[in-house]
Amino acid sequence: MSGLTYLVFSATGKQGRAVIKALAAKDGVASIVATSRNPDSPSAQALLKLDKVTKVVAADFNDPASILAAIKESQAHRIWFNTDFYSIPWLKRTRATEAKLGSNVVDAIKEAKASGANANIQHVVFSSVGDADNCPKKVHHFWAKADVEKHMATQFDEASGITWSVLRPVAFFENVDDAATYNPLTKGVLKFVTYPDVKVKFIACEDIGKGCAVLLTNPAEYSGKIIEAAGAEHSGVELTKALSEVSGTECKYKLALPRFVMWLFMGDLYHMTTWFEAKGYTADIEAFKKIVPDAQDGYAFFRKKGQWANGEKFVSSS
Repeated sequence: MSGLTYLVFSATGKQGRAVIKALAAKDGVASIVATSRNPDSPSAQALLKLDKVTKVVAADFNDPASILAAIKESQAHRIWFNTDFYSIPWLKRTRATEAKLGSNVVDAIKEAKASGANANIQHVVFSSVGDADNCPKKVHHFWAKADVEKHMATQFDEASGITWSVLRPVAFFENVDDAATYNPLTKGVLKFVTYPDVKVKFIACEDIGKGCAVLLTNPAEYSGKIIEAAGAEHSGVELTKALSEVSGTECKYKLALPRFVMWLFMGDLYHMTTWFEAKGYTADIEAFKKIVPDAQDGYAFFRKKGQWANGEKFVSSS
């Protein structure tokens, strides 16, 4: 089927922008409608410069009416969304709170289809997290997404006329350069939450976007499927070596946060980190590469990145 419209929620986020760019490269994508809590913001308006983005509309996951209005205005055939635990105010940051945000989206999609507000809806893709339901219960931001997955599978039954797929990305490569979490990629240093020799599976947001675009544009193949998504596996030492070689600067590995600080003030992050060190993600890298063949490893990610957090270019590009 050609000439389809796609709706991408939370489009100013790293994943949302990546999904838009990947969809724009696909045949049969006629237009993309993006959402933002503030569509008049510079970051939201910048989305209109991306290929195939025709409009940016308002949507706030705390406001079901705004979600429904965005779905109606878009008249989209296929829809992508994710949820972000860490965008929730700290005192309200719980499994139930995040799950409610995702459920609000699912319920609005179902209502739009059933009421005729948007009869075009065919397929929905949710970007969740690796091993969402296969980790310690105290990792609340994982289980919240598992709750959204379950709600989606229940609501989008055969009678609804809507099919669904889930992509479960592992740790983001982008986490090693994230000012929002006070972890910019400072020249000569790479920081992450695990101890140096612990291997963790990673994925680049660009590849999350590509994976989601495949699921969105191939509903017949991926309907009802949950795809674990990982591009590579690296220890802190290995990732630091990759950065050193690509940047031309000898780098050291450091812990992003003292473990006791996580234990005292960031329980969710603490339990996730200790799970990484005890077991970790189970995603099959080679299986995901059948969906995204050029999924990046650390070397490829740093080559594409090409600079430190302050904008200084890497000396070399190995």
